[in-house]
Amino acid sequence: MKVLQELLLLGPVDEVTGYGEISRQIAFGLNRIGIKVGIEAQNWSRCQINLNDNDRKRLKVMKNQQDNYSHYLYVNVPQFFRTSKGKLIAGYTMSEASGIPGYWVKSCNCVDLLFVPTSFNYETFQESGVQQDKLRIVPLGVDHQIYTPEGKKYPLRRSEALFTFLSVGEWVERKGFDLLIQAFVEEFSRADDVCLVLKCHSSGSDYDPTGDKILKEIKKITAGIKNTDVPPIRLIPYTLPSSEMPSLYRTAHCFVSPTRGEGWNMPVYEAIACGVPVITTKLSAHLDYLNQENSYLLEIEELEKIPSFNNPNDKIYHGFSWAKPSKEHLKYLMREVYEKHESEAKGKAKKALNMVRNCLGWNLCAQRIIEYISNC
Repeated sequence: MKVLQELLLLGPVDEVTGYGEISRQIAFGLNRIGIKVGIEAQNWSRCQINLNDNDRKRLKVMKNQQDNYSHYLYVNVPQFFRTSKGKLIAGYTMSEASGIPGYWVKSCNCVDLLFVPTSFNYETFQESGVQQDKLRIVPLGVDHQIYTPEGKKYPLRRSEALFTFLSVGEWVERKGFDLLIQAFVEEFSRADDVCLVLKCHSSGSDYDPTGDKILKEIKKITAGIKNTDVPPIRLIPYTLPSSEMPSLYRTAHCFVSPTRGEGWNMPVYEAIACGVPVITTKLSAHLDYLNQENSYLLEIEELEKIPSFNNPNDKIYHGFSWAKPSKEHLKYLMREVYEKHESEAKGKAKKALNMVRNCLGWNLCAQRIIEYISNC
């Protein structure tokens, strides 16, 4: 077997999106293990990442490394995959739903190798029609140099003395922010000395760093809830440099992600790497690594058909299902972590931290990709 020495990575490397972070970290990981990496940016969002100087320079160097590469790696949704005569084409992608549409299947079957992060997508892609011999499971990673329990905490005004629940992600239905806000406001009052911090943003044409649109939606969500003593909800609607995210996670006593579906859920593993107990949905991508011993798994009531949102994702999700997480169980789990933070939650967080350190790293992810491509 001749080990691959260089490749061209194509993905949304300038974006704050999940695919943006994944494509950057895979590129950095490949570079660290000695692979010459060229980059071709495939950006499709208006929400651009604010990188530190070192990472910005690293990306610039790789973007300038133009060559006649014989191996291509797409890190993106499948409609961006392209074949090229005489080239080995690999793709890295994922889906949050119970299946993928036909045009995704067609794109996936045109590449030589298709990487997915968990057994959930291995099954859903295969059941949808992707050829099994193309599929490989390659878990994603965490940057253990910066995501650590030790370090500074992000300054949150008037929240330092409160028990803090944190959630991070794009402000979309799938992430379950509506469910989280409802559960928080129904379960807690100001007498509990708690707060909920939402680090979330709208993307695409809805991007609004002031947060006005999201704040209006939060008011709509809480309007019908009978609680005259609502505990504080803090919103961080703008993007933060990736170097500042660990400090934000460290402010939390608990990270909560009542998501309806995930291909991976990067913030969960970043929070774990920072030593934070997590609550997240008992379904899909989480189940390869999370269990009742190292996390708080949120039960689902049922699988429900994904509704139409009048956006481009409708074409991807049409006819498929995702989870309906239990709001009552979410309330129970949040109260459980609040009351048993010292006696139980910290113990679970320690087990999860050990798991992430042993199993999930970007160099390991990069090594697996190179091994599979070299053997193809």
